Amino acid sequence: MDFTKVIKEVGRGKNHARDLDREQALELYRLMLAGEVPDLQLGGLLIAFRIKGEAEQEMLGFYQAMEEQTLRLQAPAERPMPVVIPSYNGARKQANLTPLLAILLHRLGLPVIVHGVTSDPGRITSYEIFQALGIKAADCAEQAQAMLNEGRGPVFIPVSILCPPIDQQLQLRWQMGVRNSSHTLAKLATPFIDQPALRLASVSHPEYIQRVSSFFQDVGGLALLSQGTEGEVYANPLRSAPVHLIGHGEQKILLERQEFSAQNLPAAKDAQTTADWIQDCLEAKVAVPQAILHQLACCLVATELAPDMAEALMLVEQLF
Repeated sequence: MDFTKVIKEVGRGKNHARDLDREQALELYRLMLAGEVPDLQLGGLLIAFRIKGEAEQEMLGFYQAMEEQTLRLQAPAERPMPVVIPSYNGARKQANLTPLLAILLHRLGLPVIVHGVTSDPGRITSYEIFQALGIKAADCAEQAQAMLNEGRGPVFIPVSILCPPIDQQLQLRWQMGVRNSSHTLAKLATPFIDQPALRLASVSHPEYIQRVSSFFQDVGGLALLSQGTEGEVYANPLRSAPVHLIGHGEQKILLERQEFSAQNLPAAKDAQTTADWIQDCLEAKVAVPQAILHQLACCLVATELAPDMAEALMLVEQLF
């Protein structure tokens, strides 16, 4: 592949760049993930796509290349559909409640996979909170599968195990100063290739909802999609965004926007304070935020463990 020619096409800025077709994008990203693009050209490509934005066909090609390198797991037999939760942003201003969401989903009987980074300067990752809670990460595919089969969970898989080439692309952020396409791709990954699984997804701005929805429809994925909380998928405890259910060729709003009064939330964002607060929630010493309870109900409907939101909320409120 002539990388100079590709850069010339995609690197003309947001208004003048040309998009690659799906096959071109697939070929290019395969080479990028294989480490076969020289550093200078790789940097040029990453910045070009950062400025231009990935087109729909480009994202599908990139995704296929990533999927080829992603760890495969088998969903546990005779159990509900698994839920896949990406966690790549962590806590910046407020406590990261992704681990709470994952633990409560597991308590509802759902197999849960959380995948993400293990560290991020200036932010508190889900990995660090799980560690503070005594929940160890899987260190290989075999261990992750065993944990799933044994009903242990939630199972945290570092992205370095889930898809090592994507992890390498993510690490380039600290050399280049900005994120690249791998940050978007990692959040879409699932280890349950060609198997039913519910993916929780989020966007940073409402205008991206339709783009991500189209992606899931193109790949035949089942997803709950909403505007995230500092980039994480858990529902904001004070003002949760609408939740879109995407699957079977349809998109519908499962839960409208909601606002909640001030609640007893973690006093700080650090891992230990957040873990202690989560433990209090699990022991019913502190109320689980209503926004999280409603998000759990959405998951029950999406995985067909409840026929509608009314019954799902009843089930959740009985348990928590």
